[in-house]
Amino acid sequence: MATSTRWLAIVAAVIAIAVVGGIVVTTLVGGERAYAPGTPERTVQDYLHAVSDRDATAAFAFLAPDLLAKCEPKPRESISNRGSNSLRATLDRAVTRDGVADVRVRLTESYNSDGPFSSGDNTFTQSFILQQVSGQWRFSEAPWPIYCPQPVAPLR
Repeated sequence: MATSTRWLAIVAAVIAIAVVGGIVVTTLVGGERAYAPGTPERTVQDYLHAVSDRDATAAFAFLAPDLLAKCEPKPRESISNRGSNSLRATLDRAVTRDGVADVRVRLTESYNSDGPFSSGDNTFTQSFILQQVSGQWRFSEAPWPIYCPQPVAPLR
C-alpha cells in the first residue's frame, strides 16, 4: 500500500469514527428537557404531553377551576380525536408577573399526508396563559387545542 493511500485510509477512518461518535452523543444527550416541577413551563410541558397522548382527562386537569366551569360540557374531542398527528414543542419564552405566566411555545404538528407536494407539517407559535391556583400553575385561558365556547348573551 502506498503512503498516500495509507494516509487517505487513516483520514477516512478518523472521519468515520467522528461521525459515529457524534451520532452516539446526540442520541444519548438529545432527549427532551424536563422543566422544573412547579413552574409554568413544566405545567405547559405536562399539558402538551397529555394532548400528545390524547388523554383529555389529564389535559383538562390543568385548567383553572373558573375556566373548567366555563368549558362545561367538556369539549374533549379536540384532544381525544386527534388522529395520528404527532406533536413537537419548543419553548420560546416564559414571562411571569404577579401570579400570571405567559408561556410561548413553537408547536409543530406532523400529519400523515401522502401527497407528493404536501409537507405534512404545520408550525405555529402558541401563547399559554396560566395563573397560580392554590400554589399550582393552571390555565386561565383555554389552551390550544381546547375550545371552550362562551355562552352568547341574548339580544334585547
